[in-house]
Amino acid sequence: MIVPWLTFIAVGTTTCAGFVKLAGRLLRYTVPWKSSSLFAVIVLALFIFDHVLAFDQPVTIRIVRAMALLLVLVIFGSWFFRARGMNRSGNLLGSFTIVLPAQVFLSKQLSPSP
Repeated sequence: MIVPWLTFIAVGTTTCAGFVKLAGRLLRYTVPWKSSSLFAVIVLALFIFDHVLAFDQPVTIRIVRAMALLLVLVIFGSWFFRARGMNRSGNLLGSFTIVLPAQVFLSKQLSPSP
């Protein structure tokens, strides 16, 4: 019983860390393996915790919880990597990673309809 859980944790952590590194590479950011692995462990722990809480609930509530978890992970990831990632010129990312997605999202949601 423990072997499938350990396999899930190892594969999930490695996959998440790999995707973080891939995203950093595509956006030309520098993200250390240590930071991406730590973030992957935290994401996996939040995912398992949310899955345990939503185990016996209807599908609509699970979908709402998954969307809320996604929003939390985006905000947490922006905060987590603000001091751990560097942009192309070697400067820290800072709060730019939080402000820019928020501005883009709000501009699309609050813009008047044509």
